Amino acid sequence: MTDILLVDDQKILLEGLKKLFEPATDITVCATCALAELAEEACLRYRPDLVLMDICMESRTSGIRVCRRLKERFPQLRVVMMTGMSELAFIGWARDAGADSFIYKEASGDAFLDCIRRTMAGEHIFPHIKGRDTFGASEANLTERELEILQLVCRSMSREEIAERLAISKRTVGFHIGNMLAKTGHRSIVGLAVEAAEKGLTSMEAQNEHERKGGDSPLP
Repeated sequence: MTDILLVDDQKILLEGLKKLFEPATDITVCATCALAELAEEACLRYRPDLVLMDICMESRTSGIRVCRRLKERFPQLRVVMMTGMSELAFIGWARDAGADSFIYKEASGDAFLDCIRRTMAGEHIFPHIKGRDTFGASEANLTERELEILQLVCRSMSREEIAERLAISKRTVGFHIGNMLAKTGHRSIVGLAVEAAEKGLTSMEAQNEHERKGGDSPLP
C-alpha cells in the first residue's frame, strides 16, 4: 500500500484527488495539507511514501523550495510535483529540486494513478520538452521598479493592489510586467515570480545589491 500526502492550497482539488484515489486498492491518502509550510511537519507525523504537491501556492514559500527540503530530510520519500500552469520552466526547477516526477493538473485520473505507481516503482516521469523556455530572471537586467513589482507579485498581490501600493496606474504595472516577460522569456508572471522567489531576487537584500551595482532608476 502506498500512503500519499496531498499538498495544495485549493481545497476543491484536495477533495477531488482524494475521491480519485479512493477506488484504488494499492493507494491511500493518509493526509492532506493546505499550507506548503506544514508539509515537513505532516511528513513527520504521517510518514507518507509519496508527496503529491502543487508548485504555486499562496504561502510564504513555493512547492519547489519545499520539495528540496523534503528530499534532503527524507531521502527515501518520493515527491511528485504538479501544476496547472503552462510554464515549461517549472519542469527543470522540479528536477533540480529533486522531484521524482512531474504531472500537470489537467491530466486524467488514470494518468495520475499511473504516474504515482510508476514513481513508486522507481521511474521518473517528466513531460518531454524541447529547448529552453526561459532566459531566467537572474540573467535579465531588471530595473528596480520591475523588481519591486515582482516582489509584490510574489506576495500574491493583484495588479490593482500593486498599482495602489506604488501609487501608479494599473496600465503602468502591466507595462512593467510585459517588459519583464519580454526580458526573461517567461510566458507568465507567476512563473517568473516563482523563479525570482527561488533565487532570492525579490528579497530586500537582492534589491539593495542591485542598487549598489548601479541598477537602473525606478520608472514612474
